[in-house]
Amino acid sequence: MVLSHIGHTDNFLQMASSSGQLSHQSSFWKNMKEFPPVIDGRIHFVSFLEAANDLISLVERLGKVFVPVKYDMQGNIDKVKKHYQYDEASCLLELMLDEYSRGKLNALEGILWLNRAFLFFELAFQEIIKCLQSGNYDINMAKIFTVAYEGSVKKYHNWVTQQIFFFICKMSPSLLQLLKSLEVDSDMKTFETKLVQFNITLHLNRCKIDDFFKDHQLFED
Repeated sequence: MVLSHIGHTDNFLQMASSSGQLSHQSSFWKNMKEFPPVIDGRIHFVSFLEAANDLISLVERLGKVFVPVKYDMQGNIDKVKKHYQYDEASCLLELMLDEYSRGKLNALEGILWLNRAFLFFELAFQEIIKCLQSGNYDINMAKIFTVAYEGSVKKYHNWVTQQIFFFICKMSPSLLQLLKSLEVDSDMKTFETKLVQFNITLHLNRCKIDDFFKDHQLFED
């Protein structure tokens, strides 16, 4: 079931600002881990997994209609963890290179699809950030998710899967419902700053992974 309707922007902001609990508790979005920085061509694997799992937790808060997306992303993470032996110092790209050098593609395929999902959310977050910056909280999230879908994973899906995903986009929560589900209080500017930084690190990780696939001519479109 999609999250319940919140109402007008002013009502939402008044409700958030009047809630003492929201202002004193640690909100979900404040605890979301950003993707690790790319340092000397390395991506810290454990931090990468933590950020990916937090993104899945965000997807879960979009409502039951997004359950297929959640399970797909979680399945790809589970596949990666199953096939990689890692410790606190492990680098994602080094694990990928080791698998590739052994002629294996199991975890690499999981990373590929996970990275395609990252592009979907990166594009969606870009549009949400624009709305926050302009103060337009009444934007149609179905349109945002549809644009993000068409710019990311649509070309990899068959007709049936495309129809399912268009239904998911159509039934997505409004921006105000999304903000409430993420426990955003009246400090929209702080949330905007957090989302911008999260999307930057998501973009940098995604591009580095894409570069790996291009450099090794893997899974070419």
